[in-house]
Amino acid sequence: MIYSRWLYTEHEHPHNNDGEGAYTIFSTQQLFGADCMPLDVMCIQKFAVLWEDQPDTRVIDLIEQSIILAILSPVKLLHASKGMLVVVYDSTLVGENYELFHLAWADIASSVMYEEWTVLLINDTNAGFGFDGGRIFRKFARGILDNSDIGITEFTRDMFLFKDDWTPENVFGPDFRAETEAKSKQRREGPDLFDDDVDL
Repeated sequence: MIYSRWLYTEHEHPHNNDGEGAYTIFSTQQLFGADCMPLDVMCIQKFAVLWEDQPDTRVIDLIEQSIILAILSPVKLLHASKGMLVVVYDSTLVGENYELFHLAWADIASSVMYEEWTVLLINDTNAGFGFDGGRIFRKFARGILDNSDIGITEFTRDMFLFKDDWTPENVFGPDFRAETEAKSKQRREGPDLFDDDVDL
């Protein structure tokens, strides 16, 4: 499903048989590190949204606001439930940058459409182990964090979505490598004196 003009949907995990645990992994380009400091290279950030029931697209609106304010980079997981927005953040965020991050997310959450949510920040190393965040969060957050490719990584050409479409086998045929090796071997061994193609 397309949720945003700024976010790419990497993966959608459905609810279990009890109708719980659905989440979406999003990615977006990122110029700031998990500590909110500028990066030297263009990176990609992946993070998760754990849905309470059906996707509440107001969370997407808050994410887009956080992109505008450049405070998405520490986020690893978001979960909205009963007037509360839980923000799981990277443990490298500390000190003054953490305080500013907290204030910004509290301001964003308080202006959610038609409601006023409070924000709860939880360090990624502690998420899912305590009693904070609600039952759904406690039940599923740790597993999502431990089993998903979440965080900020440098963007490389290997991440090109259509890379597999442009492998030599797909472009030149499945026998491409064997034919290339045969031609290379022929060049190394020199021309065959009885080859009809050799000029006499």
